[in-house]
Amino acid sequence: MSNPNLVRKVSDSPTGGAGEISSADVLSTSSKNKNYIINGSMAFAQRGISFAAIANNTYFLDRYIYSKVGTTVHTASRDADIPSVAEAGRLFENSLRLNLTTPDTSIATGDRVDIQHRLEGYNFANVAQKPFAISFWVKATLPGIYCVGLRNSGTDRSFVGEYTINTANTWEKKIILVPASPSSGTWNYTNGVGLLISFTLAAGTDLQGTPNTWQTGNYIATSNQVNGVNTGATDFRITGIMLNEGTTAAPFQLAGRDFAGELALCQRYYQRGVNKGVVGHADGSTTVIAFPFRNQVIMRAAPVISIIPGSTPVFRGSGINVAGVGSIFQNSGSDIYGGWTQITGFAGLGAGQSYHDNGTNIWMDADAEL
Repeated sequence: MSNPNLVRKVSDSPTGGAGEISSADVLSTSSKNKNYIINGSMAFAQRGISFAAIANNTYFLDRYIYSKVGTTVHTASRDADIPSVAEAGRLFENSLRLNLTTPDTSIATGDRVDIQHRLEGYNFANVAQKPFAISFWVKATLPGIYCVGLRNSGTDRSFVGEYTINTANTWEKKIILVPASPSSGTWNYTNGVGLLISFTLAAGTDLQGTPNTWQTGNYIATSNQVNGVNTGATDFRITGIMLNEGTTAAPFQLAGRDFAGELALCQRYYQRGVNKGVVGHADGSTTVIAFPFRNQVIMRAAPVISIIPGSTPVFRGSGINVAGVGSIFQNSGSDIYGGWTQITGFAGLGAGQSYHDNGTNIWMDADAEL
């Protein structure tokens, strides 16, 4: 089953077996022009391309999280509005869009609205305690000063950079220069959160710090941050996000070097369709069907498995249809390579018989997000 939310179809990525590479290896080459932002061009949207009234702490486009506290409501989507080749010096096909449907005219002290990208510790280690640059293209209805907030895994060290959107509804390129991160504080340089990157639309005073310096505390904005969810702040778009080592911003490039490599990096954290068609068997039980799966690339951690869509699946085997009425759960045998899951709540299964999706168009997803 192909995924209609990818820009174009690509072949299966390496699984990291003998003689192969894992998705993590794609970022292993040291280069000052290397991009450490995965899906910076917004090409991949395995979960879908539009999310109405998106909830707090929800992944939407691959590697991007909508984070909010407060009454603001947005529709998050992948959008075709992009900077031109003449402006950007290259072709971008997509942008990330937040469309404001419910404004918040009064930001409380603890309120926030931001788009997060969580950089894994293994990747952040390449630029940790060294200066780096973050560059991106942005377009917003409401001009003013906006912020990019950086925080460590313990959220006890922060850096906030400011940028100005000068003209409404106009693509503008922005660059944030970041000094070397401190060694003090709680940092993760393995497979946890190495760096939390927030593109902030609004933040209350509890989340406001000093610009252009690493400081102790949990900050994603300064006191100059505009209320980017106020009435009239209809749209916020961003694309071409780049994080590279050094004191200057390098030209944009894909973190995975090419389209297939970029998909493999996304799949380290989330994979759609690890068991397409959903085929399993009743292993000595009349009430449980076990479903094996193999991850398309080595994942960051043992994934949580879900059946998509969330409706009651119907399976066929031994000449009869059966419906799952219980819940899916992950078996302890699952790991970064694959494993198996089970659906309970069946009745009258034939022990040892195989069962397959009976036209309900379902598949399994694997989630190992940060």
